[in-house]
Order: sequence, then C-alpha cells, then structure tokens
Amino acid sequence: MSSDELRISRAEHKDRIERIRSLMRRRRIDALYLVNPTRILYATGFSHISTERPVALVIPREAGLFFMAPRLEYDHIREECQFADEVYTYPDYPGKTHPMRLFARFISDKGLASKLIATDSPDGAAGGYGYRGPSLKDLLSKAKFVDGRDIVDNLRLVKSSQEIRLLKESARWSEVAHDILLENAKSGVHDTLAAVKSSYEALAKMLRKLGQRYVQLRIALSPVVVGFRGQVGTGSAIPHAVYTKDKIRKGDVLVTEAGVEVAGYTAELERTVIVGKPSAKAKKYFEVMTQAQDAALHEFRPGIPCSRVDEAARKSVEASGLGDALRHHTGHGIGLDGHEPPWLDPGDRTIIRQGMVFSCEPGLYFPGYGGFRHSDTVEITKKRMGFITNYPRSLEELRI
Repeated sequence: MSSDELRISRAEHKDRIERIRSLMRRRRIDALYLVNPTRILYATGFSHISTERPVALVIPREAGLFFMAPRLEYDHIREECQFADEVYTYPDYPGKTHPMRLFARFISDKGLASKLIATDSPDGAAGGYGYRGPSLKDLLSKAKFVDGRDIVDNLRLVKSSQEIRLLKESARWSEVAHDILLENAKSGVHDTLAAVKSSYEALAKMLRKLGQRYVQLRIALSPVVVGFRGQVGTGSAIPHAVYTKDKIRKGDVLVTEAGVEVAGYTAELERTVIVGKPSAKAKKYFEVMTQAQDAALHEFRPGIPCSRVDEAARKSVEASGLGDALRHHTGHGIGLDGHEPPWLDPGDRTIIRQGMVFSCEPGLYFPGYGGFRHSDTVEITKKRMGFITNYPRSLEELRI
C-alpha cells in the first residue's frame, strides 16, 4: 500500500490467497467455497451487498479462482476484483433454474464434483433476505464437504501493517467525530439529532481532507457514525440500547460510540460522558470503570491467554464491591468486523500474539441509573500493547 492509497494493496491480497492455498495443500483440500461477504472481501478485496441472490467465491487449490454470481454483479466483480479468472453468472433469483443448481453445474464443469471442498456454508449460500433453495451439499452428493471457516478466519486473527494503518486512520477520524459530537450534544437536544449532525460534519471534514484517497467498502448510509445510540440517562444502563424518546438532560450519564470505516476496517471508540456536574455516585462508578480498564490494559502482552485480560478487569471491579454491575466480557477482536475473534472472555484461551487487535471495554451497568463504559482499540506489540485510539479518558475531560 503506497502512501497515497487507503486500502489493502493488490500484493497483500495476492499473498493472502497464496497463504489460503498453502493451508489447503496441507489439509489436501481441493477447493475452498466461500459465501460470507467478509471472508470474500478479506481474500480478494471484492465487496458486495449480500441479498437473496447467492454469490460464491471458489478458490481451487491449483487452478485459478472463480466467482458464481447474479448477472447484476458481473461488471462489479470484473471492475473491482483483479483475481477472478472467470465469473459465472445466472439471470436472477429464484429463476427458472434455481441458482444453486447452476452453481452445482459450474462446479462440475470445473472438475470439482467429486473432490474435497472446504466451505463456510454447505448450503452454498449466505442465506439472507428470505433465501430458500436446495443444498449444494445435496446437489453434489459425490463431493465431500468440510468446515472451511477457519481457513480464512485464522489468518484474520493477526493484522498486517497495512491493516493496522487503516485501523489507525479510522481511529483518527473517530476521534475527530467524537470531538464534534461533544460540541453538538447539549441538554435539551435529542441524542439522534446530535448524532446525525455530528456524523455529517465529521464525514464532510474527512472527505475534504482525504479526497480521492478515501475508499468505502462496506454498505452504510454513512461511513462515519458517531452518537449515543439510545445510551442516554437511564438508557445508558442498557449496553446495546437502540433508541430513546428522551432528550439529553442535565445530570445524565451518556455512553458515546464512534466508528469510521476505512476500506472495510473500523476502529472502536466509546466514552462515558456526564452532562453537567457529576454526582458523587457518578464519580465513584466512573472511577471503578476506568480502574477496570486500566487493569485490563496493563495485562495485554503476547503469550498470555485472552481470558487473563478479562480476569484482570473482573477482579478490579469485584474488589470495589460492584461485581454485580458487570454485564459482558472485557472486549473482542476487531478489524473488518466490529466483533470478531478472539474474545476477552473467561472461556477463550486463545494465546495473544503480536499484531492482534482488540477492543478493551469493561462496563458497569446500574438499571434505573446509568452505564459506564470506555472502549479503546489496541494493538498487541512485541512486548505489550499500544493504543490505536487516542482520546481523553478522565472525567474532567468528558463533561458536557
């Protein structure tokens, strides 16, 4: 990726495909059949909107890779993906001949009908938007299908320098968007209006600065999203709130979120904000939350299990006597997906490695009062960790 490009380079995608094929050779897999849009994007750089119309990428172990897709995607694939040797198309879904029957025919024509095929969907389709159809596994009864999800997903665990660069660019604009949000959020203003206004202003500022260097690869009304998502006042005690009818009021606890997609990658930045002068209760809960995040951040380093980071945060909260306020684990992997493995959870013994990227976000939630959560995106370095998001964390700096 040159200094002018804000996307993963063709050379890196080529390397990813070769690494996939190396894993296939080791397991004697003849072809990898993928339908998940994120896995297809990771492997080839091609991004599409997944609907009822099935789209599949097939990576044979030795021959050239090919797509099977609706006709409406033909030009899109040809324009965006330089790795597709062939693109087989069908008219539309459900069609006079169901697309999956055509997929079985295409695969047979490639000599794969009785081979070992790894896939992320034995049905042959992503399955959204009410899709129904025969299973590819049933149509290709002589082929042997095995689970192939980890062939791509294991590669995604450790980020490359190009991926880290895109995440840092995302974080940079998330921080700008967060500044704008705090300027627009006031007592008496509905949080959704403050969010939409701030997202627009941050997007305009980013596009003025980046111009043609910017690339959006994931479908969204805006690649810049900043706001509160209903986490206002008592609604902040609901970690995944959606909407509130209430306007922002003096004394409210707010939980913000900011994310900016850059070539498919999005860092995560969240902060707890107090409107007006914080009460003694708010100060106490805020302090316990930040201490828990500090404990988790201090634990990050290569060679330890993910569960140990979560354990450090939990022990910190339990020492304060507020263990019942915990509602979720300490964090998760992040990259092309907002949530991806591994998990900072008691049940995840994955060993942390240099190049992994996590959200770190232990949260405390008090029904009827409020929620307290900071989320930062961090990268694992050679010895410890480094912040990808760099934003104020203290209560004095996070007051409206």
